[in-house]
Amino acid sequence: MTEEERHNREIFSRTGALYAQFLDHQDEKRADQLVAIMKKAADEEVYIAFTGHYSAGKSSLLNTLLGEDILPTSPIPTSANLVVIRHGEDKVVLHTTDGAYAEIKGSYDKEQVQQFCKDGEQIETVEVYAGFKESEPYAAYIDTPGIDSTDEAHFLSASSVLHQADALFYVVHYNHVHSEENMMFLSSIKDRIPNLFLIVNQIDRHDETETKFEAYRRQVEDMLEDAGIPKESLFFTSVTEPDHPLNGMEQLKKHLQKLKQQAKTNLWSLTERKVAHLVTEHTEMLVKEDKNGSGEQFDKQEALVRSVEDELKKAVQQAETAEKDIRKDVQNILQNANLTPFEMRELASAYIESQQPSFKTGLFFSKAKTASEKERRRAEFFADIKKRTEGEADWHIIDTFTKAAKRYEADSDELIRKIQAYRTPLSDDITAQALKQGAAFSSEYVLTYTKDLAEMIRREAKRQTAELIEELTAYVQTKNGPLIENLKNRLEKEKKIRDELAQSAKEERNALEKAARVRALWEEELTCDTGNGDWYTRKKRLAKAPVQKEKPKEAVRHEVSKPEKNAMKELPIKEQTDRFYELAGILESSSILGKQAEAFRSRIERLENRQFTLALFGGFSSGKSSFANALVGEYVLPSSPTPTTATINKITKPQDGKPHKSAEIVFKTEEELDAEMLQLTELKDADVKGRSLKERWNYAIKKGKVPGELIPVIQTMLQAFDTYEEQIRQRLTLTVPVEDVKPYAAEEKTACCVKEVTVYYDSPLTQKGITIVDTPGASSINKRHTELAFQYIKDADAFFYMTYYQHSFSKGDRSFLKKLGLVKEAFGMDKMFFVINAADLAKTESELETVKDYVRSELSKEGINRPKLYHVSSKEELAGKKEAFYNRFFDVRTGLEHFIEEDVMRASCAQLKTEADKLCGMVEQLHESLHQSAEEKEKKKQRLESSYEKALADISKRRTSEVIIRKVMKDTEEQLYHIKHRLTFYANDMLKTAFHPGLQNGDWKQNISAALNEALKEFRFEYIQELKTLDIRMTGFIERHMTEEWMENCQKKLMEDGDFSIYVSGENEFAVQLKEVAPVIDVSAFSHHVKEVKSPKQFFEQNGKAAFVEGLRLSLQKVTEKWLEQEKESLSERYTEQVRRLQEDMADKSLSQIREQRDTYLQGLAENTSAREIEHLYEAEKAWKKKDEMLKI
Repeated sequence: MTEEERHNREIFSRTGALYAQFLDHQDEKRADQLVAIMKKAADEEVYIAFTGHYSAGKSSLLNTLLGEDILPTSPIPTSANLVVIRHGEDKVVLHTTDGAYAEIKGSYDKEQVQQFCKDGEQIETVEVYAGFKESEPYAAYIDTPGIDSTDEAHFLSASSVLHQADALFYVVHYNHVHSEENMMFLSSIKDRIPNLFLIVNQIDRHDETETKFEAYRRQVEDMLEDAGIPKESLFFTSVTEPDHPLNGMEQLKKHLQKLKQQAKTNLWSLTERKVAHLVTEHTEMLVKEDKNGSGEQFDKQEALVRSVEDELKKAVQQAETAEKDIRKDVQNILQNANLTPFEMRELASAYIESQQPSFKTGLFFSKAKTASEKERRRAEFFADIKKRTEGEADWHIIDTFTKAAKRYEADSDELIRKIQAYRTPLSDDITAQALKQGAAFSSEYVLTYTKDLAEMIRREAKRQTAELIEELTAYVQTKNGPLIENLKNRLEKEKKIRDELAQSAKEERNALEKAARVRALWEEELTCDTGNGDWYTRKKRLAKAPVQKEKPKEAVRHEVSKPEKNAMKELPIKEQTDRFYELAGILESSSILGKQAEAFRSRIERLENRQFTLALFGGFSSGKSSFANALVGEYVLPSSPTPTTATINKITKPQDGKPHKSAEIVFKTEEELDAEMLQLTELKDADVKGRSLKERWNYAIKKGKVPGELIPVIQTMLQAFDTYEEQIRQRLTLTVPVEDVKPYAAEEKTACCVKEVTVYYDSPLTQKGITIVDTPGASSINKRHTELAFQYIKDADAFFYMTYYQHSFSKGDRSFLKKLGLVKEAFGMDKMFFVINAADLAKTESELETVKDYVRSELSKEGINRPKLYHVSSKEELAGKKEAFYNRFFDVRTGLEHFIEEDVMRASCAQLKTEADKLCGMVEQLHESLHQSAEEKEKKKQRLESSYEKALADISKRRTSEVIIRKVMKDTEEQLYHIKHRLTFYANDMLKTAFHPGLQNGDWKQNISAALNEALKEFRFEYIQELKTLDIRMTGFIERHMTEEWMENCQKKLMEDGDFSIYVSGENEFAVQLKEVAPVIDVSAFSHHVKEVKSPKQFFEQNGKAAFVEGLRLSLQKVTEKWLEQEKESLSERYTEQVRRLQEDMADKSLSQIREQRDTYLQGLAENTSAREIEHLYEAEKAWKKKDEMLKI
């Protein structure tokens, strides 16, 4: 036996002992991983794994590398199972989800194998063996599902192979390299995989006119270096265009060959590295499970328990202490009070003298005078007693009680009032009560008397203050009740924590001993029992291959979203407006209807000159800018495979002196930049100090308040501010040629301080008054972007939602689409268009239809049924290529034109037609009046005035009506109820996804805390979107209620007499900005949930995750209820104000219209009306109407 063989045998022995230890420590996950690693080593296999985005082309790439189409390929997500491809005799091994396996030996049907690869419900792993030309017997290729799937099963399947891989190739689509998920995943695994590579697939999508390849390559290399991965690990490939000049497939194949040889040579060193990593993870798990029980923490907790005990004792005794202290203070006051000084004794002596039987005054009428003198002396003496009692006792008592109330926080208004009103109660006869019957008047008795009187006063004071003391101490006791209860509960909790820490300290010592033993076993410091030499072999139950359900093949459907045609042929809009102008000209010749004709012409002109806003939404790299360029027919907006800074980019027709192919740059204000930085860094305004933007943020960086990874971003923004400080401070716009737009719209160092770019471009589309707005999308977390996106959803005349052919829907897309599904009913017409971009990637028409069916199905899940769905290739459209089955821009343009011409413009024309009919009716009534007698005219006048008064009364009543407000309040209440429930379901799904097994990589506690922070941010963002959606829906509901109340109910009421009618232009003159929503979420309020999580094992294997998620969900539910309660009142006020303003406006317009109609009718009934003018007007109107009926407007 060679030294190498002996060493390898020793590794098997030691890993067997480790396996036993892992199981003993209940770490089944790593025990299973150790089995897989050592079985692979025993079989002397090299594992080359491929993972990455779904639909990035992993399977197609592997098929190309193998030289055979063995794996299923699809532009839409497939099920979650691993596929392992090996060189060998033909067979397929299926490992089922219930722990069994099945074998299909000999030749096999490739289509059947591909169906197995899609069946994630029944099959966990598919092993395919064949004599592949491009594969060696010792090499295994592994294909995984997409790691960006929201399905946790997909993630588990993708990540479960990482501990075995000798090399990992991370495959991304050319247009999605810069996804944040890539960086997170690569950073999390770079230390675990011996050889890590990035493959940018579909490099044939590169367009040198958009971005120079070298610049693109540098950006990707910089991204890799930021993740700590060398740039030599980068490959660019194309499966569809093998001869593409940028295709590095041959270099990849050569590198693979070299890599497999190296991995084969270094098989055992790589194996030892993987085992060492498992040992590190296992020992960290052991220690981290109990790392909170340190002696220092226990000592701190013990001190805390003592502190709470002291606090509780103090709280319990506080009322008793208060009573004792106050009684003592009152006693001291009364004892020290000089109630009978010398001056008072003089008055007492005079009083006592007056009470002697022999006391008399005067010679005449002595009885009356004696009585009067007695009363005078008593009154004077009693007044002095009261005054001295107040000064010597009462004021001091009041002061004592006031201080006590403050000291014991007795802040009852009633109690304070009683304290301030305190007076010792002295009855009028207290002077007489103190006298002793039969006592002789003398100086000695006067002293005895005053002493007795003082004691009586003190007794009264004690009695009175006793009541006040009782009330104050009762208040203190009542107030302290909750505190005492809380302290008792807290003491119980803190004692429990102390006891747990004591136990944890003991467990930690045990864990450290276990960890030390595991490390010693691996590091050869301990001898181990060799045990069973083939411990890593596992026996699985043999089963039959799962039966695949055959799906019926569907014929390709050539379904195109076509506009619906009207049953009756109508005049084109231009001809209709010409006809309306003709009627306006006829009416303007009349002195009676001139004013109405002028208003009618004004409305026709507004229709002709109407501007339309077409907003573009879509996910990251969905091709919005390319689509906008294709719509106008030239590269106008910069488009790039890397993320462009989220500015608002517009394309509109030249106006206000702006020449064709010029662009206007609007910069963000200093305040907007500051607010953006605060949101980005999650700092508060108080954290950033300084007078200017630069001062504030240089201070924040210097003081370490800005997170390290965000410092370059903030510095870039400050540098941009430096460059354009004059324009920003003075709010100047910059005009540049269209070819110079790119830095302002797509390059971070400049675009970060740009608010909006407007390109003036003359094209058939813009000449129709259409402005294209390329938005940053509502899935952006940026507050301003969200505000703008939802404002455009509300106000845009139409919008397109873009999705990419091979990456249809991300999590952010789904959230946004759900909101679109909710607001759809709020719009008067369906103004949503959905476009699958880059459809030239479709291999066949059948595949394209599969993708379209998938998109329709996903939209339907979000409440968007029967969508106007198109598929295009913006790239080929801009290249001037002929339309093909995958590029139907003609359908897009036709659909858009039909929407504007037929849906939007024709609706406005219908309103003008109603107004034209009313004007014609007025002409006919004027003509009828010519042939009426004076008596008939007078009756008509009276009826007209009566109708007018009724109309005035009805409109005035509707002006202040609460009917719509009550409906809107009911709608609001109902919508808030549904929002609460939607957010509850959202939280449940979001939290399950947020806390995934990948968090076990690295510092577990740090990762789970970071995941919680991200989840709370995501939930807050979802809440904001829900409130924005509510605002749009409520605006629609309000408009609908207004239409029902005025254009239906009010119109119906007016038409009862047949004299008056009202109409609206369809233009809302009050542009309502969506409500600003800024809920505050306190992250610290959720930290206790994280503290309750002990270890990854407890979390993922012992039902810890379910309890954790449920706890967080309930906490978020309470937060949601609080937020909604706070919003409810402001929403009610907001919508009530909207309704009142609209009712005021509608009432004013209606009154103006019926007033004009009444004046016109009365003028026609007047004696001096020109009959010739009316006859001429009537004949012209009749001829117009006849022609109108012939043309069928």
